[in-house]
Amino acid sequence: MSQACILAHLSHTSSVPNLIASEPTLSKILIGIAIAFGFGAVHALSPGHGKTLVSAYFIGSQGTAQQAVLLGLTITFTHTLSIFLLGAIALFASQYFLPEQSYPILSFVSGLTIGIVGLSLLRKRLHSDSHCHSHAHAHSPTSFSSLVKLGIAGGLIPCPSALVMLLSAVALHQISYGLFLVGGFSLGLASVLVILGVVAIYARQWLERLPQTDQVLQKLSILSAIVIMVIGFGITVVSVTTSL
Repeated sequence: MSQACILAHLSHTSSVPNLIASEPTLSKILIGIAIAFGFGAVHALSPGHGKTLVSAYFIGSQGTAQQAVLLGLTITFTHTLSIFLLGAIALFASQYFLPEQSYPILSFVSGLTIGIVGLSLLRKRLHSDSHCHSHAHAHSPTSFSSLVKLGIAGGLIPCPSALVMLLSAVALHQISYGLFLVGGFSLGLASVLVILGVVAIYARQWLERLPQTDQVLQKLSILSAIVIMVIGFGITVVSVTTSL
């Protein structure tokens, strides 16, 4: 199957290829990057698990702004890398399967990893809740390893629009322009996720200053772990059912 067939099959998912329909100039490149940035920001705010994971993780843990940046960038880096990998698969193995056929596999791996991280967080926070009752121990420390695992799992499923953007650029022999557009898309995604993480952190810090909030914060930490676990295993179940 040729590149043209791949693009024809995927083009219904997005109008993004219009960004690269004509020969790029400097002004068109800058405008295209700005539009791609907006697409990435909207993608981060659209229904999905990315923003929910970031918010749930930090609202239930004693995180920092630096950790919010780390989680947002990890999700974005993994998301961008998965786009490039699927793009390479589409170009070199398209005669065997379409890129979208790998989505259930990526969804399964992503969901399972998220679910395991959520389960681990739930176990740790239940253990902390059963042994710690003072304000000094009401916080749930943020684990670097769980942060990175969650970021990788959260970004493993690429956005079809970004993939179409890259494949369209390759088909039109404008690979460099396509890379710029994917970069702009990723920056938009990262910006929103980092902002959401910082907002969640400051929301928790605001709650900590209120009187008699120790038990509320403990329950909130447990609830956030449950949310992460449910999202992860939910994605896993959906990926299995859709592939059957």
